[in-house]
Amino acid sequence: MGEPVGSYDEPEANRAEADLLVEDFEQRTLDAIPGRFSRLIYLASLRDHNTGRYHHYGLEARYSSEAVDEGLRHCHAEAFADLLSLSLQEQTQDLLRFFESLKAERARLVQAWQQLRAYQILPPQNCHPLARELFSKNVEVILEVLRQTDLWELLDDPHRDPHDLP
Repeated sequence: MGEPVGSYDEPEANRAEADLLVEDFEQRTLDAIPGRFSRLIYLASLRDHNTGRYHHYGLEARYSSEAVDEGLRHCHAEAFADLLSLSLQEQTQDLLRFFESLKAERARLVQAWQQLRAYQILPPQNCHPLARELFSKNVEVILEVLRQTDLWELLDDPHRDPHDLP
């Protein structure tokens, strides 16, 4: 994160405001959210799914709505790219940590994610179609592996020899 936010055709003042917002938001909010799936889910929740614009009451009290939209759009794209840069095993571990933070039965969470497919709204609106498809396929694979195994704890054990699995 930390790259300039705006495009070159917008006024310099708007870019500067969006850059300040991103720095503020990363330090005050995103850095406090553990896990990449958690950050991605939070950022996706700030997007109005009817208009595609991002809103945040606290930020809109200090910054223009245009800066909030542009800055949060940038943070969302960065969080998505950050998650996709992980290996499938790391994505699985991160999703498991998110599930554990919900304090609900894991099997129920996996079933709900498979049936509702709400994870499909998590990618940023203008991400590359192949990145969107890769994300969806990764989540589908992770959920299927988790659904078919009772060996949850083994997925988090980096010292476990995979040949020792029953």
